[in-house]
Order: sequence, then C-alpha cells, then structure tokens
Amino acid sequence: MISSWQSILALVVFLLTNIVGVFPSSVKVPLPASVSSITARIAVYIRVCFPSQTCCSLHPTYCKTSRKPDQLFHWHRVPLNFQTAPPIAVLLLLATRVLSGSDVRQGIVGTNGVKPISIMALFLSLAYLSISLDTTGLFRFLAFWVARKGVCVGNDPVILFGTPFLSYFAHVTGIIPPTAWIFAQFSVANIASAVLPPSNLTNLVLTGAFSISFISYPAYTVLPALAAAAAVCPLLIFGLFSSRQLIPREINAIALQDAISDSQTTNDTSSPSTSLEAPTGNSDSARSARHAPSALNDKKGAIFGTILLTATLAVLVGTSPLGIPVWEVTVPPAVIMLLRDVWYDRQRWRKNAVTGELETQEQGDKASPTSVELVVLPTHAASISVSGNLAIGSEKRHLTMLSVVNNCMQNYVPTLSSIVPRLPFSLVLFAFCMFILVQALTTRGWVEIFATWWSAWIRVCSAAGIGSAIVGSVCLMLLISTLLCNLCGTNIGTTILLTRVLQVWLETSPVTIPNEVRLGSIYALALGTNFGAFTFSFSASLAGLLWRDILHQKGIYVHQKQFAILNSPIIGIATVTAAAVLVAEMYVVKHLDAGK
Repeated sequence: MISSWQSILALVVFLLTNIVGVFPSSVKVPLPASVSSITARIAVYIRVCFPSQTCCSLHPTYCKTSRKPDQLFHWHRVPLNFQTAPPIAVLLLLATRVLSGSDVRQGIVGTNGVKPISIMALFLSLAYLSISLDTTGLFRFLAFWVARKGVCVGNDPVILFGTPFLSYFAHVTGIIPPTAWIFAQFSVANIASAVLPPSNLTNLVLTGAFSISFISYPAYTVLPALAAAAAVCPLLIFGLFSSRQLIPREINAIALQDAISDSQTTNDTSSPSTSLEAPTGNSDSARSARHAPSALNDKKGAIFGTILLTATLAVLVGTSPLGIPVWEVTVPPAVIMLLRDVWYDRQRWRKNAVTGELETQEQGDKASPTSVELVVLPTHAASISVSGNLAIGSEKRHLTMLSVVNNCMQNYVPTLSSIVPRLPFSLVLFAFCMFILVQALTTRGWVEIFATWWSAWIRVCSAAGIGSAIVGSVCLMLLISTLLCNLCGTNIGTTILLTRVLQVWLETSPVTIPNEVRLGSIYALALGTNFGAFTFSFSASLAGLLWRDILHQKGIYVHQKQFAILNSPIIGIATVTAAAVLVAEMYVVKHLDAGK
C-alpha cells in the first residue's frame, strides 16, 4: 500500500514522463561558462565532436560579441521527448531512492512470467531482418510487381515489413498523399495482430503471465478481431477515405522493365518528401517517384533473407506451444543475416578492388610513354602547416572518431553501415525505461491499489447479476487498456501494468471469481492493448513509433494531430464491435460451464 512520499513521486514521474512523450518540449539548463568551455575543448581535442557542434562558445547559436564580460553561465536547450524523458525519469527515481538496483534488474529481466529483455531481443531481431531485406531492394521490387499484376496483398501484422512495402508502392503508383493506404494498413494490421500470440509482443506477455496456450488464445480473439475488421473496412472505404484522390479507381504504374532500365541509367534512390496534409502538387516529384529504381540490388540476398525470415516466423509459431523463449528463435537468424551481409560486402569490396586494379593497369598500358605534357601546378592547391597537418585550400579538415568509423564502415561494409543507423535502438531504450517505471509502480504499492479498485468494480457489477459482471468487466477493461496505451509507455507498458493488476486481483480476491468474468477481463485486455496502438499518439505502441520512423525515412510525414483525428472513429468502431462479440463469447462460456 501507499506508505510514503516516494510512492506519490513514482506515480507523478510516471505520468509526467508519458505526457512529455506525447507532447515533446525542451527546457533551458544553465551551466557554468568555465565548465562548458573546458568540456567543449576536451571534446574537440579527443575528436568526439566538431568545434561547430559543441555546446559552449563554439555553438552555432552562440554569439561571441553579445557575451557580457561578467557572464558566468551558458544556457543550453535540452529536448524532452520519448527518447530523453524516460532515462531522465529513471535516473531521478534512482537518485531519490524510489527505485533500487533490484527494481531496475526486474524491469529489464522481468518477473511473474513477463520477460522484457526477451521481448526486446525479438523486436530487434525482426527489425534487423526487415531492414536487411529492405536494403536488398525486395520491398521496392514487390511494390512494382504488385502494381503491375494487380495482386491483392494481405495485411501483414508485422509493421516492420508492411510499411516499407506500402511506402514504395505509393511512390511507384504516384498515389500522393498515401493517407488511406498507410492508415488502413496500420489499423487493420493491429486488429489482426490480436489473433495469434506471436503477432504482437503484448500477446506474448499475456500468454506468459496467465499460462495460456497458443491454441486456446486465438479461440477467444479471432471472432472479435474479425468482427472489428469487418466493421472498420466500410468506414475506411466509404467514410474516411472515400475521396478518389486518396483511393483512385485505377492504378497506373510503369512497366517493371522500364523501371529496371531507368535504374541502370540513374543513381538517384532518394524518396521525395511527402506530407499527408495535402498533395504536394509537384508532378516532377511524383514522376521521379514512379521512375525510382525498382530492380533488386541484391537478388541472392533477397532470396536468402526471404527464406530465412519465412523459416523464422514458421518456427516461432510452431514452437510457441513448447514454451521456448522467443529470443532463442529469432536472434540466431538475425545473426546469420548479419554475417551474410558482412560476407556480401567483403566479396563485393574484393571484386571492386580487383576490377579497379585491372582498369588502372589497362589505362597505364594505353598511355604513351613518349608523350609527356608539362603543366604548371598551382602553388596554392595545398600547403603543409608548421604542425605537420596537410591543409587543402587553406582549410584543415577535421575528423572525429565517429566519422572515421563511419568512413571505414561505408568503404568496407556499406550494407551494414546502412542498416545499423536504421535499427530502432532509441525505441529499445524507451521500452526498457518504461518497464522500469512500471516496476516502480509495482514496488511502491500502486498495483495493489489498482487491483482493489478493479475488485470493487466487479463487486458492483456482480450485484446486478452475472450477466452484468460480464458486460462490466469486458467493457471497462477494453476501454481502460485502450486509453492507457497512450499514458503507460506503449501498449507493452500497459499490458505489464494491467497484467500485474489482474494477477493481484485473482490472487487476493476473497470470493471465487466466475470463469467467464476472469476470461472476459483477460481477453478484453488482450484486445485493448492491440487496438490501443491506433488511438491518439504514436507512443501508444512500439509499432506506432517504428511506423512513423519508417515513413519518415521514406519521405512521408504524419503529424500527431492528424494521427489522432483519423484514428478516433476507427478505434471507436473497432472497440464497440469487439466488445459486443467478446461479451457474446463469455455468455457462451457461461452456458457451457453451467451445462457441465
């Protein structure tokens, strides 16, 4: 129970962290001028950063002439967003002894059947496989192939693989803005992810916490998910996205052979920047998007990666009833793909090196040794300073340790150098910090209080009969879990928090809880945490944050306000429909139990 000010601080910090994640801001922090200057000089001296990128007198926003002689402090702007707020919150709670080392360990390693580190290993492994396939050109090739053949592609519950395909498909077909396509994919994909446990990390948390088999889980989620998808589909087609500008009657795409020939004559692979607020109105941008290179960059790599990914997902689903940790299934294929990418880069580097030597030798053989032309070289082209540094054009080139490493990676392992910056490491840090903050609420007694509130609600509903208890448990849990995804650090944080609440409720209830009420609460939580991904904020799910980042990488920008407005009617229809079907299922369970 709540016993000290530390419990209040844990809850306040938790709520403020989530608010900052939804509404990012920045604060100005004063630092002594001497400390800033010394820190900056040391950073430049050890090649950590460029002088123009330091946070002292060499900062671009710093005006040396406007500085007063007696100025003792420099003001630095510190961003507060989903990347910085959770680590700051964890450090604050550690400094105030609200959190202990064991709490941090439990937040990372897990407890009571919930293993965040295993979940994050699964997340990073699938992310690497997806990005590696993207670098081979597979998604771009599939976009052209689908545009030519008119094939109806099913919704993939994994946002990692569906979003790159749709972004390429929109560019190939010239659908600008692609609002209808990406929002339909995101919402329906998260509805479909509620069916099978491996489809979403939240499902794995629930099955592990309540010891639910992978066979019985979809028995209760498939009908609500299908009903929600059937109800949302007409809303998307005839309601939100009825405009022919968003969903054209015909899709005209360039022939794949033309695209391949274009790819052989151009090296421009950048995607045009597109905002979803309105069409860009730039026909040249649309034309360049449709003429983007669509041939496979690495055909063998695409085939190898596709087979590896298919086998990984098949093994993940097949071994799920055996209780094998998910990271043991997904991490080895990711490592195999990484080694294959390194091997491919090394083979290509050696081939280019041999080709370059042959070309140089041929050029030397063709040159006439007797024909020599003397030219006067400019004396100001290069100079050597007294310190021994070579200055080109009277300007010295500054290199940092990071730039040296990047240059080496781009020269020797270009595929790996393009994959690593796109890996969602910031999302992993965000998720781990939110796991730790949820653990702080558990340690400080808030979970017991929430469990008491839930027990009181069930007692009030049960006073009117078992039917009222079923409706009350399903509807309220579905509503709470859907909304809390925006406040509890993604739907994973919501799942962990509410799972602990239900566990405490089941363990401490003084009366026997009816089976249909227990199942209704658990599966309403399962549906709500899946549907909560497409509510009001990107941070409601890791998939939402990753979805936004992938679209941003492809030149498509979705604003927070637009995300909330378009998702509001979708989530309303989906939750009402799913709740009605789940309540009907619980009534069937009630009658079956009564028959026994």
